[in-house]
Amino acid sequence: MIDFTHVGDFSWRYFCYNHYLKFFHNYLYYRKMHVINRGNIPAKGKPVLIIYNHQNGLSDPLNILYMFDDFRQPVFIARGDIFKKERVAKILRFLKILPTFRTRDGGVSDIKFNMTSFSIAAKVLNDGGTFVIAPEAQHQQGHYLGSFKKGFPRIAFAAEEMADFKLGLQILPVNIHYKDYYNARSEVVLTVGEPFGCAEFAEVFKNDPNIAYQELNEKARARLKAITPDIEAYEEYYQEEDLLRQMWVKPRLQKKGLSTSYFPNYPAEEVALLQEIARMQQQKPQKFSDLMQSTREYLNELQKLNLRDWIIGKKAGLAKVFLYTVAAVFLFPLFLFGLVSNILPFEFPALFRKKIKDRQLHSSFNFVGGMVAFTVYYLLVLAVAWIVSKSFLCALGCMFAMIVSFFIFYAYKKGLIKLKALWRYHKQQRQGETARAEELKNIIARWSW
Repeated sequence: MIDFTHVGDFSWRYFCYNHYLKFFHNYLYYRKMHVINRGNIPAKGKPVLIIYNHQNGLSDPLNILYMFDDFRQPVFIARGDIFKKERVAKILRFLKILPTFRTRDGGVSDIKFNMTSFSIAAKVLNDGGTFVIAPEAQHQQGHYLGSFKKGFPRIAFAAEEMADFKLGLQILPVNIHYKDYYNARSEVVLTVGEPFGCAEFAEVFKNDPNIAYQELNEKARARLKAITPDIEAYEEYYQEEDLLRQMWVKPRLQKKGLSTSYFPNYPAEEVALLQEIARMQQQKPQKFSDLMQSTREYLNELQKLNLRDWIIGKKAGLAKVFLYTVAAVFLFPLFLFGLVSNILPFEFPALFRKKIKDRQLHSSFNFVGGMVAFTVYYLLVLAVAWIVSKSFLCALGCMFAMIVSFFIFYAYKKGLIKLKALWRYHKQQRQGETARAEELKNIIARWSW
């Protein structure tokens, strides 16, 4: 294993590389990135251990990395099996990522290396750095919190023990909430919770570290859960509750006079909604069971019709759908230009993504593959256009036109999917196939708060 001792040191090479990546991430891949309660982030130079809900592969740590306005360089931790090849390990070290091994990732010698990683993490924090870890130790398949593992409290207590529990470590919970897990040009909200410490568990730790680990995990999980939409009954009713989350949050926001188009309004409302559903399950089990049964039947109807909830009951008459179709035909040449101009870099990530069975990793491949492919492609376009036209300004204009055409192409593509769904819905509606789905949606709507 290569030496990670200086992984927390400031790096100018990383600084330059990281700022390009930040621009691509915050302004191109995502349409908008929001940070709520930014004032809760401790100042640079103070020891900060960030914990977050892990649900979307590499996208999660990238969002944590790019929520900072200062020039800090946080250190992350990742599963050890990806460090097996020395060349890969060197790249990950450059990216300020430490390895941690689970039993299934390696042998006894690998597991022992965890103590080295924890010591390095503790030193990073004692030097006033920022360390980031997902306490669930793996990403979840949706909107729920898994159990917290011992890695996070081990690092917290190792850092405090190194300073004789006078470090003043701040543990910062952050919820990451996606409007769309998988596709580009969406929005993401990071809700920063209030920082807290672990020095209160010092005596417990000295007597029995395992009890201290458990108590800190319980406190940390409660803090993160308070700002995270968490479907508690995910093993039995994840699909049902996730659909209710999507169906009910907008009416609740409207009832409170809050904008439904401003995405940062959603996480807190979804937290409150899912907590109410959890209380219903505990206090009114029969009512909860009836709701789940109706929602499950509604889900089956949607699958049978190949439709999504947003379209059921939508008031868009045939004339309106026809006008949308005319507009789509009128704008088709712009779409075609964008398609032809950008199809190669756009499809490049799919070469790797289709081999990945875990869909929660797809956005990671979309981002990394897209960044590499579009950067190389547009630089080649610039070079070829410059050679052909012998004018740098003409070449720059050509490249800019292709970049703009990509955004037109992508927006048109998403709109076309919705237009096809509208035509399908109206056809099924005329044939009476949607009646049961519409009835069930009305029944479920009467259950909302």
